[in-house]
Amino acid sequence: MRHAGEKGVKVFRTAPRPALIVFVLIALSACGTAAGTNAWMASPAVTNASSSEARLALAATPAVASMSNGATVAPRTSASRSPSARATLGGASPMAVPGVTATSTAGGATSGGVVYGIADPEILGDSSLVQTLEAMKALGATTVRFDASWYWGQPTETGGFQWAPLDRVFAALKQVGMSADLDINQTPTWAGVAGADQNPWAAPASPAAFAAWAGAVASRYGPQGAKYFEIWNEPNTQGAWEPQPDPAAYTAVLKAAYSAIKAADPSAIVLTGGLAPVGNTATSYDPRTFLEDMYADGAEGSFDGVGAHPYSYPATPDEFESWSGWSEMSQTSPSLRSIMAENGDSAKKIWITEYGAPTLGADSVGEAGQETELVQAIAQVKDLSWVGSFFIYTWADLTTDTYPGFGLLTSDDTEKPAYSAVAGAMP
Repeated sequence: MRHAGEKGVKVFRTAPRPALIVFVLIALSACGTAAGTNAWMASPAVTNASSSEARLALAATPAVASMSNGATVAPRTSASRSPSARATLGGASPMAVPGVTATSTAGGATSGGVVYGIADPEILGDSSLVQTLEAMKALGATTVRFDASWYWGQPTETGGFQWAPLDRVFAALKQVGMSADLDINQTPTWAGVAGADQNPWAAPASPAAFAAWAGAVASRYGPQGAKYFEIWNEPNTQGAWEPQPDPAAYTAVLKAAYSAIKAADPSAIVLTGGLAPVGNTATSYDPRTFLEDMYADGAEGSFDGVGAHPYSYPATPDEFESWSGWSEMSQTSPSLRSIMAENGDSAKKIWITEYGAPTLGADSVGEAGQETELVQAIAQVKDLSWVGSFFIYTWADLTTDTYPGFGLLTSDDTEKPAYSAVAGAMP
């Protein structure tokens, strides 16, 4: 997450996750004296949390400090494989691609073939976990998307894996009868590339080391209800792939993780990291450019579905805009779907692992606007044969005010109009 910007301008952020940090601190402190736990708690971003820069530290641990709001950045000059293609992506008009339609029911999946879920970055710290999951299930969600962060999962190279926070969530999921989409992401301070300043969102220096974590996660939680494994979050943005996004480096990580997960759980569905709807700049790749470069770097055969975060606000899914993440899935030229088809992957689906709109803040569409966005999106998803999932971002407004208002509930758990509307729209 997260798209925030005025019409025609897309600025992306990754939302801070302070509740997760606090919970992990408590959980890891309580669950033992392992060297890895102590090392994690001694990390600079945690020990400095009481300083005047605490907010920035928390936003980067385990979430990410983001690009400046509305800043104008110089165009990327060398990172792209095809500069001419990058220059033409933003202003495309709708295009009919052979075999790929914007909406289709003929021969396509029924609404029952789509996985409906909630993307909840604060679920690990939820003090009323079972009740929250029961409410999500009653709404129509069958699965929950949350982080399996390598940053806090293996804080030291030799200290072993830390499972307590994830174990707690999976025990609750089993009790309620729901599955999980695990977003496997982040890098411990000992494992990041040089130049990333030990940022939790540093690119892994070793794809094999990241894959070892991914394989261990699949081995442990596949039997417990983790059906879907998403490799990273928004790797086409600098804030989530430091020191800057790199399709080749990401593809190497994806390929290694795919092999490790499939070895641990052959039935697992492995997704590319949900791509953010950003433009081609010095610090970001348009999702279509990024996907094109992934294919050029050999990603074909190393994923079961393409992850996307097709935020569209203030436009709605029913409105075409060349900059809209929703339009970029199938209506622009090129589109994510056309790129998949050109590379022989038309049978694979796009998995929407985040979608929503804010009711608060400078980019608010209001409560009525949020309701419209979600109802239109669900209606389309029911009729799109090439959509594999629809995850609403998010359950309740985050406790930080950096990216407010995306929840179906307010921060004090009051239902917004979109809550009942979604309940009525879900299959």
